[in-house]
Amino acid sequence: MKSLYLGLGCFLFIYVLYLIMVIFNKKKMKNFFETNQAKYFISKYKLNTKKINPKPFANAIALANSGVIALTLVITEITTNYYLKLLICLIVLLPLTFISYSIIGNIYKKKEGNKNVWFYTSRKKVAKILERK
Repeated sequence: MKSLYLGLGCFLFIYVLYLIMVIFNKKKMKNFFETNQAKYFISKYKLNTKKINPKPFANAIALANSGVIALTLVITEITTNYYLKLLICLIVLLPLTFISYSIIGNIYKKKEGNKNVWFYTSRKKVAKILERK
């Protein structure tokens, strides 16, 4: 139970830190698509950055990263041997990161293909779409 609370605290700490440092920072959000994580998604899933709102995209990445780190922490708390913790961390961290990134990339690729892109369009664009119908 102690490791579960530690994982939840770690998740909240990392997520709030990412919110403050990146998402609420206008300078960093302006250049968000130039970061390594965004470049990975853009190149691997061929995402169109003009159709994606960077705030929800950054929020999804922050949630995934926080969850991966917190879950890795909870799993590594099983043992007390530091070498075994390091080995478990390496074995768990990479697959969890690739799985969460593939889920996010596939979701955004599917959302990009929809005509009604409610997930990342502004209200003005949605109003224009509705007026055409």
